[in-house]
Amino acid sequence: MDPSAQSAQVFNQWAEHYQSKYMDLDLYDESYALLARTLPPHARVLDAACGPGTVARRLLGWRPDLQLLGVDLAPRMVELARTAVPGARFEVGDCRQLPGEAASWDAIVCAFGLPYLGRADAQAFINQAAQRLAAGGLLYLSTQGGRLEDSGPQRSSRGDVVQVFFHAMEGPGSVGAWLTEAGLQRQSQALLPCPANASVQTADWYCIARKP
Repeated sequence: MDPSAQSAQVFNQWAEHYQSKYMDLDLYDESYALLARTLPPHARVLDAACGPGTVARRLLGWRPDLQLLGVDLAPRMVELARTAVPGARFEVGDCRQLPGEAASWDAIVCAFGLPYLGRADAQAFINQAAQRLAAGGLLYLSTQGGRLEDSGPQRSSRGDVVQVFFHAMEGPGSVGAWLTEAGLQRQSQALLPCPANASVQTADWYCIARKP
């Protein structure tokens, strides 16, 4: 099975558990707040791999003027997001096929979606996001850092196995290199604390990049 589809199947089965574990986690709120402060009035925001609406709820809590669409490959996640964040729209969709046409979004968010995209898909996502962003638009990424060669199957605390991919921020073939190749300019980045309740402890990071 396609690794992304396999991950979506697992997340669909355990959507409520994921929601209870991570929905109220505030470790990353500073980076989300930075994005919210930077967006123009009534910005069009796409939340790719939105899960149960974790990021969307925060962004709209600070900025209710935002026009936000969330997409996730797991239908149950979309159902939970619709309930949790009634001020946004949510649809079942694959983050490898972003909705909208060229220059149709002021910001694209992908919070911890990259660990479920292999190298080629992750680079293609960044290229596609750059094409979908309007001039001055922002791409927010967060992911588990690590070496690509350490990627592989991981077993959750509930016994399910998903394919997890690690992506480095710097160096050849890294996310940073892909952002530059896509014409995006990094504005802010930092290491993030890993949640104490995570199944596997990792070195996490976030980055906000701008399209000139």
